[in-house]
Amino acid sequence: MVSSLSCLAASVDHRLTSRLLDGFDAWWQPPAAIAAVVGVAAFVVWMAGRDGAELPTAVRVVLTALRLTAVGAVIVALLDVERIAEHEIVLPSRVAVLVDSSASMALPESSRADAPSRGGRAIDLLDAGGLLEALAPRHEVSIWRFDADAEPLALLPTSAAGLNAEPGEPPAQAPAAGGWREAVVARGYETRLGEALAAVAEREPSGLLAGVIVLTDGGNNAGLDPLAAAARLARSGVAIVPLGLGSDVLPANVRVADLIVPGRVFPGDAFAVTAYLQAQGLEGERVRVELLDQPAGDDPPGDGTGRVVDTLEATLAADGELVAVRFDVPGLPTPGSRTLTVRVAAPTGDSTAGDDSQSAGIEVVDRVTRVLLMAGGPGREYQFMRSVLHRDPSFAVDVLLGTAAPGMSQDSRRIVEAFPPSDEALAEYDAVVAIDYDWQLVEPAGWSRLERWVARESGGLIVIAGGIHMDGWLGDPRSTPLRGLFPVELRRPSQLPLGPLAAEEEPMPLEFTRDGAEAEFLWLAAGGESSRVIWGEFPGIYACFPAVEPKPGATVHARVAPRGAAASEPRRVFLAGQFYGSGSVFYAGSAELWRLRIVADAAYERLVAQLVRHVSQGRLARGSQRARLLVDRDRHPVGGSVEVRLALTDENLFTATAARPPACRAVGPGGIIAPVSLAATPDRPGTLAGAFVAAREGIWRIEVDPTAGLGEEPLTRRIQVQLPDRELARPRLDRPLLEQVATRTGGTARFPQPGGWSAADAIELAAALPDRARHEYETGASDERFKQRLNTALLAVGCGCLCVEWIVRRLVKLA
Repeated sequence: MVSSLSCLAASVDHRLTSRLLDGFDAWWQPPAAIAAVVGVAAFVVWMAGRDGAELPTAVRVVLTALRLTAVGAVIVALLDVERIAEHEIVLPSRVAVLVDSSASMALPESSRADAPSRGGRAIDLLDAGGLLEALAPRHEVSIWRFDADAEPLALLPTSAAGLNAEPGEPPAQAPAAGGWREAVVARGYETRLGEALAAVAEREPSGLLAGVIVLTDGGNNAGLDPLAAAARLARSGVAIVPLGLGSDVLPANVRVADLIVPGRVFPGDAFAVTAYLQAQGLEGERVRVELLDQPAGDDPPGDGTGRVVDTLEATLAADGELVAVRFDVPGLPTPGSRTLTVRVAAPTGDSTAGDDSQSAGIEVVDRVTRVLLMAGGPGREYQFMRSVLHRDPSFAVDVLLGTAAPGMSQDSRRIVEAFPPSDEALAEYDAVVAIDYDWQLVEPAGWSRLERWVARESGGLIVIAGGIHMDGWLGDPRSTPLRGLFPVELRRPSQLPLGPLAAEEEPMPLEFTRDGAEAEFLWLAAGGESSRVIWGEFPGIYACFPAVEPKPGATVHARVAPRGAAASEPRRVFLAGQFYGSGSVFYAGSAELWRLRIVADAAYERLVAQLVRHVSQGRLARGSQRARLLVDRDRHPVGGSVEVRLALTDENLFTATAARPPACRAVGPGGIIAPVSLAATPDRPGTLAGAFVAAREGIWRIEVDPTAGLGEEPLTRRIQVQLPDRELARPRLDRPLLEQVATRTGGTARFPQPGGWSAADAIELAAALPDRARHEYETGASDERFKQRLNTALLAVGCGCLCVEWIVRRLVKLA
């Protein structure tokens, strides 16, 4: 977190003050005190003159001086003199630097083949371009990133010569490097420039902000109007200086922007593949689009290899608009992993051949997903979910209903009367769904059996909280293995300050996190933008288990709070998930997912199927029997952090692998390699975790080298990295918007051309920003040592003078 205010102590002065005199509040009190002192002094002189009338003048003067000195020491002590330190505080001028971290910043800056990305160009302007160095003499620099939200990352202090430096003077030393460069990697699915400017106006210190420098392509596509936020800064006299990156005239080009492929299909079953084409400068052109298929082990067919499944023609739309091309595939005959590629035969004038194709992986599985559906009672969630799973031929569902009478009929493959009694019986299932189940009906050995099945057998578990049975089994001290499976911290509802699972009068809307918005298994449509629209129509839920803290390593997808709740009130976790060993666990805070049927029946059915497939992916693609390579999802946004886990299922490998983790890497488009450093997780024995940043769109292959005991072949996993829908819609530089924002605040928009920025430009920009440093004075505490020494000296002087006076009076025989 960046500190909101920093300061420099320029100088320290000391002054003497009297607490007695400072305490006078009436006009007549100081003159009266002076008159009293003069009166006492006159009385002392008069008395000394009377006593020494017969003495020589010199002796009389000495006695008078000694008496006056003693009385003066007493008067000074009564004045209560203190030594106070007065600090002159310099609050340095500040410049806020906003770096656009939305996904469009991953696009090339220009049409040159070797052109850097816009995000890379932004960092280059700050570092090699000398902008941070030019700002350092007079300003401290607050660095922010912004996309769907805004976040301060670092506060770089002024240089040592900053207090008296002239504009453009180089600093004594360059600003210290920080970790903010990794945080501004392009990854956001939206660009909210207006809200970022509003956050800066609200959180940066008032009166010290000299200017705001924004490095962006101007592709604002959501949130507050940037001109309204700029007006707020203008009222404070703060200028905005945009540095526009990218090109506002894009070369003619067509690209495969997105590819939607089902994760798993059955042999011979028909399915649909949808590709989205985006073009610039080619409106109305007709292009040929091909769908190719090949085994997953081969390289993506960019050189013409692969079996052509189907060929269609499409008409390209206006600049930036997406055109959907749908292929209806009759089926793939052979089980196994396949790679489907959509390739465009680019027309004349296409500037970039590297984006004319895109690939995605698909699993052809020869068996259904076996599900055990458990529920404490026949509630609506149970009834609707059972019907969805029973109707879908890709699932085989067994039912364990806690309140079912013997012989009761249910829509399922079979009805089981008890939790699977052995590891072998539980291993028959790929996923277990528990809806407010009364776990006290299962012996504690069954809880441990479920934990082992998830951790070591890649089991998928969906747990849905409820208000009937949760309080009972949570109070059992033996429930530790079961509680550990949940991705949230659980306590009995009666022990929580938020109260029990009670329904609200009005629905609580879902507040999705960034991870939740990007999680494809929560999408209710083929694209992320369409899914957000559908979720936006969902009014919300009425109850949620009062858990607010996720466990370390868990991912929160959505939270809820009652309508009108204060911003400081903790939000309850409604949707969350985590890897547990080699398995996956998903949590819902109440049995109200069925309310999605208010929006559309298809939305609920899609969500249920995707959730079950998501948690059971480890079982369906287990590969090696000794280790499993897992990722949190198959599709990631450009610039997103991809979490990789290696789960060992053989306990004999735990110690050796933890001490010496196997090598892991991610191979991206164009052969780029990102190393993945795996390390043992202390809370999950036998699990190693790491991460890498997917910096380019396309297919990435994650590989773990074989080591002793893991097998002879490397473990591999493929993921697809793509740009979000909104960031694809308008990828060009929005020059007019940036110019309007700058003009509204008295700033000047600049558009650095490739190779056209120098240190002189950075110095000129820094010189145009005023120095808003402010000097303040602060009174420190009293110097107690000084006061102690002063009182000691006054006592010594007073006593000494009286002693000397007594000796002199004895010598001159004065009574």
